Amino acid sequence: MSSKTNVTSATRRRTMIGLAGLAASAFGADPESGAPRGFTIKRASLLARKPGMSHEDFVKHWVEIHAPMARACPGIGRYTLTIINSSSTRKDVAPFEIQVDGIAELWFKDKAAFDAYSTSPATKRLRDDGATFIGREIDFVAEEKIIIS
Repeated sequence: MSSKTNVTSATRRRTMIGLAGLAASAFGADPESGAPRGFTIKRASLLARKPGMSHEDFVKHWVEIHAPMARACPGIGRYTLTIINSSSTRKDVAPFEIQVDGIAELWFKDKAAFDAYSTSPATKRLRDDGATFIGREIDFVAEEKIIIS
């Protein structure tokens, strides 16, 4: 299977970072922490499809099968998918050499909610499904600083 898009891995990475920032600023933030109101923990995951899988097939599985499974996982306060459609690079900065097909962002009210999510059998099922279509992943537990809201 081949992707219909001709986007380099570096351009996907740069677009992903920009889209993540836009998604984060889409709703109000706590003035102290910069986190979205009511959420103190955010996990962002950069996802790349399995070798041989098209971007379109990756997105279809992610949106239609995987994402709905998250509804059964406890503790999630907000869950967003950022699907990378295109990206660009800067000529004055060295590019990342990774392919990214999407960004998953999960917000949790507090550590107890994050722990409930992390130890849940439903989360294990979600991760097991992820292994069927995700080829590479890196997760970040992050603190947001909203600059423009």
